[in-house]
Amino acid sequence: MMTGKVESEKLRTDTKLQKKSPQRIGGARQVENVAKPMPATTNGKESSGASSPSTLNGLTKLDADTSNTLTHGDSRRRIDGPPRLPFDLRQHKISIAIFTFLAYAECCFIPLGLYYGLSKGTSMRSGLYFAIITSLFGFVSGYEFAMRSWRIMRYGEDYRPLYGSQYFRGFDATQYVLLTPFTIMTIIQVVFSCPRYPSVKALALPMPVGLIVLGGIFVVNGVAAQRGWRLMHIRLSSHVRNTVCPPLTFVFLEDVCAVDGQGGKRYRKAAMARYHASPHFRAMLMKLQWFWAVSAIVVGAAVIAVIWVVREDVAYGVGWGVPSLWAAVGTWLTVVWVQRELRIEKVTWISDRANSA
Repeated sequence: MMTGKVESEKLRTDTKLQKKSPQRIGGARQVENVAKPMPATTNGKESSGASSPSTLNGLTKLDADTSNTLTHGDSRRRIDGPPRLPFDLRQHKISIAIFTFLAYAECCFIPLGLYYGLSKGTSMRSGLYFAIITSLFGFVSGYEFAMRSWRIMRYGEDYRPLYGSQYFRGFDATQYVLLTPFTIMTIIQVVFSCPRYPSVKALALPMPVGLIVLGGIFVVNGVAAQRGWRLMHIRLSSHVRNTVCPPLTFVFLEDVCAVDGQGGKRYRKAAMARYHASPHFRAMLMKLQWFWAVSAIVVGAAVIAVIWVVREDVAYGVGWGVPSLWAAVGTWLTVVWVQRELRIEKVTWISDRANSA
């Protein structure tokens, strides 16, 4: 009898507690039910009773967490190899070949062909044929700038930098960086082609001056990236303010493949993950930064010096021909260099990660 009475009183007490705090008990049960599928972690290690990672959009939750962690700059997460970049140049061979041909036509073939053809083959006044050359300058680069702007404004979220603005500020850094030398080159072309008999040597300056301006920007950025300075007043594409300044070689890689190559946000996330995870990848980009910066300034200064000591016909050919040759040789060296460095990165991945930890 006593036992039955005690059990009856205990049952009544439990019933009262459930009536007084149903939300608390229900909330605890709800949290418990939500938490069960998630793998419990302690200091980065999964408990023995954790279930397998769930899948979302074809990716495991572990893969998504790894990509998200690396994108935000935490490179301590252990991964077995360099994060893959979802972009294959071989799939864009035709478009790259067409753009390269048109770019060389704009910066080399058309100016040189029209100048020597019209000056030697006709009696046309120099002011007229330089006006024709100036009017054709920028048709490829201007079209490319317009297409980049259209993609970023029209499709917005798919092409803008990560964590970016939805307005015109949402343009990537490549748009602004390349606009500076292009504007200066255009001003030189327009101003010096206005006289009735323009100065041939002055009109040979746009390309070497553009090289020096772009090389100077690379030097300033290279110093900031080398010293680990933080971006205080500006952002560089997906690197927002108060993050360590990246080299412009990475910025160009991210922006060109994401916008011009139409890799979109998926490529930007993968590029950020690769950059933060791989010390060898970052070192390679810094080497390329200084290679292009120093060579651009040296070649630009040398071409300007040659322009002022040779006769006009030679000066014009040097001013428009040598920078294009430099770009071709530099691009070939970069391709060979990057292929070699990526092979080394794959071989030394584990040791590099251990040393940087």
